[in-house]
Amino acid sequence: MYNMDSMDHIERSTTQKIKDAQTHIKFENDTHRAALEDNPESVHVSFSTWAAICFLSLSFAPSTALGFVTIASVVVPVSQALGGFDKLGWIVGAWSLATAVSLSLAGTLSDVFGRRIPILGGEILTLIGCIVCAVAQNVPTLIAGETLIGLGAGVVFVAYAGVPEMLPNKWRGVGMGILEGGIAILWGLVATLLGNALNQYATWRWIFYIGIIVEVIALIGTIIFYHPNPRPRGDYDKTRWQEVKEIDWIGLVLFTGGLTSALIGLTWAGTATHPWKSASTIVPIVLGFIVTISAFVYDFTIAKNPMFPLELFQQFRQYTVLLLIVFISGMSFYAMVPLVPQGALYMFTNDGIMIGVYNLPYGFFAIVYGVIAPALVHKIGNVKWLLLFFLVVQAAITAAVAGAVYPNKLQAWIWLTGIGVPMFTGIIMIAYTIASLHVPHSRLGVAMGLLGTFRSAGGAVGNAIYNTVFNNHFNSYVGPAVSPVALQNGLNPQDLPKIIPAVIQYNLGVPHTFDGIEGVTPAIQKDLQEALRSAYGHAFMIVFLASLGPTLFGLICGFFVEDSSPYLTNHLKKKNAIHLEHVSNGSTEHTAAAVKHGQQLESNH
Repeated sequence: MYNMDSMDHIERSTTQKIKDAQTHIKFENDTHRAALEDNPESVHVSFSTWAAICFLSLSFAPSTALGFVTIASVVVPVSQALGGFDKLGWIVGAWSLATAVSLSLAGTLSDVFGRRIPILGGEILTLIGCIVCAVAQNVPTLIAGETLIGLGAGVVFVAYAGVPEMLPNKWRGVGMGILEGGIAILWGLVATLLGNALNQYATWRWIFYIGIIVEVIALIGTIIFYHPNPRPRGDYDKTRWQEVKEIDWIGLVLFTGGLTSALIGLTWAGTATHPWKSASTIVPIVLGFIVTISAFVYDFTIAKNPMFPLELFQQFRQYTVLLLIVFISGMSFYAMVPLVPQGALYMFTNDGIMIGVYNLPYGFFAIVYGVIAPALVHKIGNVKWLLLFFLVVQAAITAAVAGAVYPNKLQAWIWLTGIGVPMFTGIIMIAYTIASLHVPHSRLGVAMGLLGTFRSAGGAVGNAIYNTVFNNHFNSYVGPAVSPVALQNGLNPQDLPKIIPAVIQYNLGVPHTFDGIEGVTPAIQKDLQEALRSAYGHAFMIVFLASLGPTLFGLICGFFVEDSSPYLTNHLKKKNAIHLEHVSNGSTEHTAAAVKHGQQLESNH
């Protein structure tokens, strides 16, 4: 009898704790009410919390700063060294595609199973990807490694949902700044210089060797310090298997399959083997778009537990408009990350170290926009106007680059791209901060994941469009630019088909490219190079002009964002003693059974 009474007491206690936890989570889902009503005069954040955030930030370095930004800065010489220059676009494209697909998937699952396991899995994927890239002997292997790093990056980005629930509302910008610091500080600041220095004086493989070392440290630190709530939705009355069965598998498969198909088509688009008008480009893009849309239609109308709930998208000014903004900003940013150092290479110098030096302003301003500005959000006060400031400057600088870069002006290229391109980092960090203050906590993972997916999908679209614009216009300008110079210098007109490829290789620093072409002196080589660089500059001008329209549309969208400044309070989401995984001998099955039995006992009384 005593044992039965004790069990009844434990089960009633378990039931009550779960009810309390679910009541608390319901309160937290009303984010505005929670921010205003639970607003103490002061709040304390523990050392272990700050340590967890710093190690999460450190995990961003291998997955993004090294695995994407740094390798993108030397993608031309690396692809040449591995004998796959024609696959150059896929080295960057594979990362963007994989990140876009894994982001929303990981965010959704983290709302169910907690943030810790997905993030640790993402760090392990990144580690494996760095190892694959470090030992790659050909471009397809490098692409496979970049795909793994991209998948890992998308999963690690669950930290964008994890950090807001660890800090008081007013410091969420600080948390976002620390996360971005894992990319921008040190690695992002010198990414191009580091990549080119390693490629020139050691080996580009050291980019990934460093990534392996840093990722191991980040993984150990995350294991030790990061222990978030394992059930963000508070469904402690369900077993993990029940949660798995309730996942929106149909929506998940439709979304990931459709997005993958569309992004593959976009990555192929405009290449020599897959022209824009070819079936191999059109079919995957159109099919992917239709299937992706069908995922949302299914979730909005049929799904019992939708991966993408309609009510989230009905928060237009609080959330949906942010998706448009990050998509458009991602279009420019992810395309420009490889294009800017390529521009320095094509237009000004083939000295890798100097290319890195030219890119230092970019690294500096990435820290200002992505780290310092978000950290000062609670001091600045008006979050919406800070976002609009970034969008206005981004549009103005884009127009300025288009107007100033041609004919090739080195200082304009260095400073205008350095100031303008990293503006994206500030835009995305502020967008994450705004969303975290509006979105229900139980949907924070999917909300942040979708922001990341739209950001990366925008990058894939931007890569396809702007690289096609660049290549098409360069191909149309190079002949009229180089041919007259060759003829004016007395070269044989019949050698023109050989002269243009030769000067392109000469501009990259390849020796003996004019061997076999009669009459080419060092002075003529320089004249031809200047003509070639002029064609490159003209093509880059068109790229920035093409990006101006979407950038202005993003600015217009910014005016529709609802300001979240009133909710920058001392409210801190509590773990509310919800580690009920440890109740009933630590078994979720026992916990679920206890809840049912406790409910029966209550009904009997």
